[in-house]
Amino acid sequence: MAFPLALFSSVRFGIVLMSILFVYCSIGSAGVIFPSNGELVYDQLRQWRPFEMTEFEWFHWWPFDLLMVLMALNITVTTLRRIPLKAVNYGVWLIHGGILMMMLGCWIYFGTKVEGDAPVVRRMVTAELLGPAAAGAQPAVVDRATVIASPGQRFSLTDGTRRYDLEISSIDPEWTMRSGESDSKRAYSVNVMVRRSGGAPDDGVPASFMRQLLAGYPQHTEDVIPSGDPAQPMKRAIKAVGKATVDDGLRLSLDFAPAKWFYLRMELEKAWALYVRKAGDTEWTQRPIHGMPLYNDYVGDTSLVTQEPGDRPLPADPINVAIPPVANDPFPDLTLNVSGYLRYAFEETLWKDGGAQSPPNPRAVLRVAAQSGEQENYTLLALDPRSNKGDEGVVQFRWAPTEEAYNALLNKPSLRFHVPEIELDVTEPIADVAGANADAPFKPIPLPKAAPQDRLYSYRVIAVQDEVGFSTGNASVAIVEIKTPKGSYRRWVFSDPALTRDVTDEFLKDPHAATVIGDPSIEVQYHPGHGKSFVTLVAGPEPERLRLISSLGERVQSTVIEVGKPVPLSDTLAAAVMEYQPRAIAERKPVIVPKAQRQRDAGVQFSLARVDIPGVGSQWFRYHPYVFDSPAAVLRRFPFNPQTVRLPDGRMMEVIFSRQRLGLPANIALDEFVLTSHIGGFTGEMGSIRDYMSRVRFRDTDTSTWTEPVSVSMNAPVEYAGLAYFQSQWDPPDEPRFEGDRGSSGLNYTVLGVGNRHGVWTMLIGCCISVAGMIYAFYVKPIIKRKQREAVYASVAAKGKQAEVAA
Repeated sequence: MAFPLALFSSVRFGIVLMSILFVYCSIGSAGVIFPSNGELVYDQLRQWRPFEMTEFEWFHWWPFDLLMVLMALNITVTTLRRIPLKAVNYGVWLIHGGILMMMLGCWIYFGTKVEGDAPVVRRMVTAELLGPAAAGAQPAVVDRATVIASPGQRFSLTDGTRRYDLEISSIDPEWTMRSGESDSKRAYSVNVMVRRSGGAPDDGVPASFMRQLLAGYPQHTEDVIPSGDPAQPMKRAIKAVGKATVDDGLRLSLDFAPAKWFYLRMELEKAWALYVRKAGDTEWTQRPIHGMPLYNDYVGDTSLVTQEPGDRPLPADPINVAIPPVANDPFPDLTLNVSGYLRYAFEETLWKDGGAQSPPNPRAVLRVAAQSGEQENYTLLALDPRSNKGDEGVVQFRWAPTEEAYNALLNKPSLRFHVPEIELDVTEPIADVAGANADAPFKPIPLPKAAPQDRLYSYRVIAVQDEVGFSTGNASVAIVEIKTPKGSYRRWVFSDPALTRDVTDEFLKDPHAATVIGDPSIEVQYHPGHGKSFVTLVAGPEPERLRLISSLGERVQSTVIEVGKPVPLSDTLAAAVMEYQPRAIAERKPVIVPKAQRQRDAGVQFSLARVDIPGVGSQWFRYHPYVFDSPAAVLRRFPFNPQTVRLPDGRMMEVIFSRQRLGLPANIALDEFVLTSHIGGFTGEMGSIRDYMSRVRFRDTDTSTWTEPVSVSMNAPVEYAGLAYFQSQWDPPDEPRFEGDRGSSGLNYTVLGVGNRHGVWTMLIGCCISVAGMIYAFYVKPIIKRKQREAVYASVAAKGKQAEVAA
């Protein structure tokens, strides 16, 4: 017993512990520097393969806990055995007691810490389609949909007779109202484009109109309808028809979009999760993944991934992390397994030649170069109508299974008109397309000399589309308007005659009905030839054979072309096949991004996990920061691509790879987002922002009512129901991201940091006690010692006088 007491009361032992603790903390926070290839390299040791720890995990690992326990024992035993409890030592006792209390607070803090982030949408749009109302009753809701308020969101409503296609066309987060008592007030404005089909034709409702919704002001909901005036194409419904909304059968409203989850921070602690649900379900089941790495790449077979040239070769290092089912799991009999993980990678489609046993699938990289040095490369797949064209069909790649098919490509696109009754058989080249020009002239079809000259036929081509994909294969189509003695018809003339049909009322009612021809006396055939392409690369009939068709000049020219050898197209242009794979096979693999090319603050945004599914095989799953129930709930700039897996028994399973989430103790709603800028206003640059703040409400769990709005900002957190909330991210404005997308003015959602702070007050009290002890030790203790010295001096002096008197 004497040895441990002597050890724990040793000051030297305490100094050794503090030295070890200092080194441990330095390595965990600052990392290490070591020589490598003749130079000093900095790295985080805790992120190496044997450790795979976040900073939080490093300071919650058993060696750190052991050091803290030994340190606490050393302080306690040393204080009790070496420092008597008396007035002169009260300061030391307070300091040591405060340190012990701070250590206890740290233990509580790190042992109970939970932190994450919660996305909160500003509003959601609720759309209801109303049916007829009985006398004295409210109209019944026959269809209903909800989407988050975000530009570009599309949704539909229908009751079998009426159909409404709706799209959020724009949002103004600071709309200034100009009516009545609300004049000059600002509100969150959402504009919904409404397109209606069906219903009573004489109900006075336009086929399309815009409805404006204002958050907090439902009484100001109004429609904007077409005016028919080119100078002012849209007009407020209240001025045009005398009422604010033109369609009482459609009810739109803005409501709060309560957030009920927060997602754990991966920077704090590894919190991977896989979410599964049956196809068609709306709610996800969370399966936590325990023991999966975070910082390094792990694969059992390096052929499963691709690395950039010059990058350090990835070692074969498999992992085996089980993901068992949880309570109320939709797949209780299915245990999944993680066998690979990539920290920063992108999935790309790689092509290789399948060999003689593979079916023909020609793939080529065609380069068109000008004498001036400009050039363009086209990667083309002959059998894929989505990938066999470039520059909107100016360049194309086709497969000719026979010589007859190749010869047909040498011709320009044409229409053949055949009327057997009058022996009319004419082929007309397609020179131009009328398109949307309703006044484009019709072209007469020449009649045979023996035919009655009053049997007039004419046509005009409205549109041409080559290589359209169908379930039965690919076909080309020319949309032609024809006039015959029986009337006028719009005919869809396909290269496959079995598909040709007229657009009649029967066709519009049921497009899948049997082919309907309005005037069967005239037959029209479409021969696409090489279409509108000026350069056509052709493979076949043998897969290895390549020929080039050029229609740049007055005459169509055909040339044999070999890989790597340029072929002149004109005096200034030449074409060359740079790569060719006659039997190409697509292989989708992750490409690992070298560390030097990675975004520094990307975190786990580009992570991939390889999951083994019994009876199916292995698949890579992309990381999702948030898990949404449907596309109607997806936040702008965040992905939502659940992968569907067909199990051997026929069940369909949807899977998303993400992080764990926990339920909030109270739902949160975003009432308003306030952006404060520097002088000159927000310029789009982050430097022009002075502060941003969320005005949020909490739903009281007892009364189910919303609290009054409270302000949450970066440096002014709010506590509610045991959790602290602070500003983390926001929704900045951005331009359309792709063709058909809508731009956004931003401020449509916020992301709040969420976390607990257990043990903070314990640490704060311990800090105050230690500070009080230091004050006592530096200011009170000298006074006590001075008085003690004076008392000793006085006692010695008194004894000296007594001795003199006695002498």
